[in-house]
Amino acid sequence: MRKVNIKNIHHSQFYYALSVLLLLSCSSLAAKQTDKINSALLENAQLQQQKLIDAHGLSQHSDWQKRCLEMITTLELKRFEHCLILKASFANAYSLAHGSVILTEGLLQNINNDDQLAHILAHEHAHLNLSHHQQAQKMVKNPPKLFTKARIKKFYRKIEREADQAADDTLMKQQRDRLQIHHYLLRIEQNTEEYSNDHQKLKHRIQRNNLPVEVIETFWANE
Repeated sequence: MRKVNIKNIHHSQFYYALSVLLLLSCSSLAAKQTDKINSALLENAQLQQQKLIDAHGLSQHSDWQKRCLEMITTLELKRFEHCLILKASFANAYSLAHGSVILTEGLLQNINNDDQLAHILAHEHAHLNLSHHQQAQKMVKNPPKLFTKARIKKFYRKIEREADQAADDTLMKQQRDRLQIHHYLLRIEQNTEEYSNDHQKLKHRIQRNNLPVEVIETFWANE
């Protein structure tokens, strides 16, 4: 008859229980760290929004804000609670962790159709959905050993590519033209200095060939 080593069983159960406790402890620490990062992101988002408003002021162009909010509803971008228009001549968009999307007048002046606006909003929303803010915060707080400029550029190129792909998917589901955005990006690229950071970021995102004719819609032509 085979003998069972009770001592070994007790040891194996002990080590199993210990490993479970360690895993739970690690999970708890990770959850606390995530909560801390999210809390910091929300606080920073509110501060960043106020700084942008203080620096540039809010646009009085209510039609643009209305169009933005309507598009958010149409695309079901549920993470966005507010759309603000900055009175700034440069073209830029910001998605903030507390649910605001901010567009500049300079950006909106370069839009020619709703599909371009849709892609910009879907792209910014993807940064929230894909937790890009959290990833960036973790990288800053716990930088890798080789924290080089090349590595930072690679990271930001990756998240921009992911946001573009998510925006493409959103527009295709809505039966919108995902390629119209490249006409907008080409226009913005022409207004940036060749060796600037903005120019370098844009050039990796633009499709230059086999584009459909750009659609010029009445609403945007009159703005």
